[in-house]
Amino acid sequence: MTFPISIVATELAEPLPNEPVSGTRDLRLDFIRGWVMLILIIVHSEFFSLWDLVVWERVGVISGGEGFVLLSGVVLGMVSANRIARDGWGAASRRLVDRAFQLYRVQIALIVIVAVLAAIPGLPTHELTTFTDRGTGVVYPMYPAAGTPIVDWIAAILTLKCGPHQVQILGLYVCVMLVAPLGLAMLAAGRTRALLVVSWILYVANAAYPKTPTGAEFEYGFPLLTWQVLFYHGLAVGFHWTKIHAVFQRRAGKGVLAACVLIVAACAVFAQGATNALLPAWARFDLWPAGFYDQVWGAWCQKKTLGLLRLLDYAAFVVVVYAILSRWWSRFRRALGWFLIPIGQATLYVFIVHLFVVAAASWVIPFGFAEPSVLPWLPRLALATLVHTGELAVLWLMVRYKVLFRWIPR
Repeated sequence: MTFPISIVATELAEPLPNEPVSGTRDLRLDFIRGWVMLILIIVHSEFFSLWDLVVWERVGVISGGEGFVLLSGVVLGMVSANRIARDGWGAASRRLVDRAFQLYRVQIALIVIVAVLAAIPGLPTHELTTFTDRGTGVVYPMYPAAGTPIVDWIAAILTLKCGPHQVQILGLYVCVMLVAPLGLAMLAAGRTRALLVVSWILYVANAAYPKTPTGAEFEYGFPLLTWQVLFYHGLAVGFHWTKIHAVFQRRAGKGVLAACVLIVAACAVFAQGATNALLPAWARFDLWPAGFYDQVWGAWCQKKTLGLLRLLDYAAFVVVVYAILSRWWSRFRRALGWFLIPIGQATLYVFIVHLFVVAAASWVIPFGFAEPSVLPWLPRLALATLVHTGELAVLWLMVRYKVLFRWIPR
C-alpha cells in the first residue's frame, strides 16, 4: 500500500490553484463533474458497498446521469459563448458538430470492441453484453442474437441499436450536440426564452405521448425528447454564466439560494425512504407509510421520464453545492480536489475506460445479489467496498499518469 499512499500524499502536497477559477476553467464545475463521474462508476458496478450509502439516490432523488448531461451543457455553453465572441457562430458550431461525430466514433468503437471481447471465452463481458433488471431478475441481451446476418449486425451498430448499456448515453450526446448549433444561434440572437420554451414543449409532449424518434438503444433509458431538456437548459445557463453568477451576488439571488437549500433538504429526507432492492435492510429507513415513497417516486421522480421533482431537486442541488464550494473552496479543494478535479477534467476518458474496469469488477464480485466467487472468506460488504475503491483508484491513477491519453479522447 506504500505506493498508492505516497502518490496521494504527493498529490496533496502539490500546490493547487487557490482560486476556484484557473484560466478559462471553473474548477468548481470540474469538482462537481468529478463527483458525478464517481457516482456513475459506483452505480454501474451493481453490487452494494459502503459507497452506495451516498450514491444510490441517498442525498436526494437524483443520480449521476442527470448531472452528466446538465453539466456537459453548462460547460459547452460557457466555451461556446467565448468562442462565438472570438471567432463567430460558425466556428463554435463546427466544434460542436465535430465533437458529436467524435462521440459517435467512440461509441461505435466501444460497441465493436466489446463484441470482439465477448467472443473470447473466459473474459468477463456478461455485464457489458446484457442488461439485468435487478428488481425482476429479467436479463435483456444488448447485442443481436447468434446467427444474425452480418448486414443486420452492421446496421444495428451504425444506428446505435446495440452495445453496452453503461455507455449508451453517448448516443444521446451525439443527437443533442448535432442540434446544438441551432440552440447556440437562438442564444446568440437573444432568443433564450424561445429556446427554453421549445425544450419544455418537447419534454411535456413526450411525457404525454412518448416517442423514440431515433430508435437507438439509448432511448430506452434516456429518451431524446425528454432528456434534451437538461442539456439545452445547461447550454443556456453556460452561455449566460456571467450574468447568472452576478444575480446570485444580489439579494434576490440569496433568496433563490435559500429556497434551493430547503428543496435539497426536503428531498434528502424523502430519499431516506428509498426502497431500492440493492440496498440491504439496515441501509433502508421506513420513514413513510407503506407504498408512499414508491407512489411519489413513480409519479414525480422517475429517472427515465425525468419527473418534475427530480428536475427540481437536481437544479437546486447543483446551485447549493456550487455555493458551498464557493464559500469553502480552499477546504474542499485540499480535501477532495486532488481526486475529483482531474477526473472531472477528463470525463470522456474516464467514461470510456470505466467500461472495462466495470467488466473486471464483475469477475471479482458478481453483480446483483449473488455471493462472490473470488475471496469467499471475505465478507461481501468488505469485498464490495474494496472493489469499488479499487475501481476509483485505478481510474484516478490512469488519469494521473495520462495512460493512453494519446489515443483515448478526453
